[in-house]
Amino acid sequence: MADRFEKVLLAIDFSASTDDVIAIGVKFARNYNAQLRLLNVVEEGFAFSGLDGMSLPVEDLATLQHYSASRLASLQDKMDALVVALQQNGLEVEGRVIEGHPAAMIVDEAERGGFDAIFMGSHGWSGIKKFLMGSVAENVVKNSRCSVMVVRAAVED
Repeated sequence: MADRFEKVLLAIDFSASTDDVIAIGVKFARNYNAQLRLLNVVEEGFAFSGLDGMSLPVEDLATLQHYSASRLASLQDKMDALVVALQQNGLEVEGRVIEGHPAAMIVDEAERGGFDAIFMGSHGWSGIKKFLMGSVAENVVKNSRCSVMVVRAAVED
């Protein structure tokens, strides 16, 4: 059983729960001498189409594409810094920033990469906020073939 967890995926979003996900995931990976991959999925959405379903003018589309590329580059810089810090602590770790629907991309990454466990945060949303935003964690738990650990964020009053 000790070799059951050889590859661990930490799905992070750079929110308040990210530090907890990393701390718990790293401790787990150390216990099993597992490889780590950090994954940040940037939500693809309605940014490239008008809210009325019509296409945006070319100049607006170019501005949005530039913003999206800048955002991805910034997140990749944050990811690279995090990976270097973890590697300096003796961990075998890599990091990726990708675009797509977060739940689907996390599950796909876990399957394609042969990961044995996924660690991720939960925002603790309920009610209308959960209805409007959906639950990435819930969808990953439902659709993943590997073990999933959801690190619940502290809910502030």
